[in-house]
Amino acid sequence: MNRTWPIARPRLILAIAALLAGCGADADTFRPFTVGDPAPDFALSAMAGDTVRLSDLRGGPVLLNIWATWCPPCREEMPGLQALHETYGQQGLHVVGVSIDARGAEDAVRAFAGDFGIGFTLLHDPGEVVPRQYRTSGVPETFLIDADGVLAYRWIGAFDPLAPDVHQRIQAVLPQ
Repeated sequence: MNRTWPIARPRLILAIAALLAGCGADADTFRPFTVGDPAPDFALSAMAGDTVRLSDLRGGPVLLNIWATWCPPCREEMPGLQALHETYGQQGLHVVGVSIDARGAEDAVRAFAGDFGIGFTLLHDPGEVVPRQYRTSGVPETFLIDADGVLAYRWIGAFDPLAPDVHQRIQAVLPQ
């Protein structure tokens, strides 16, 4: 039986804590992104070629969906996300999809958008900057951000964009 582990473990924990403190990391760096947190800003290239910055959408709520073309649940959500865009876009909701497909997959993302009739903003993030900022656990994940840039709700994994509670949450953050 190895009796050094209980003694070595506190030393290891202290070493890791010291390393993190030296790197400027704090407890917030590792906690999940939760309701009430300010949404991290980012700028990514849209499939249309322009650059979209999240902070430029402030003043209206944003439904931010992180997805990939190879993800079956992501594919299932797309028609519902498009329906939300069509239903609430005129009322100020910005539906934004962030594809984490690999670099060079732009044509596949465009084809996907065409196949699904996507009219909302699609961004490409092959470096997965947004998933790191939003501390996701995989795809899909969806975030409802209010007009002030604060997280109002988070769906981890697949969700039904047409469910009544989704409509209620969106209606609650729309401009009155």
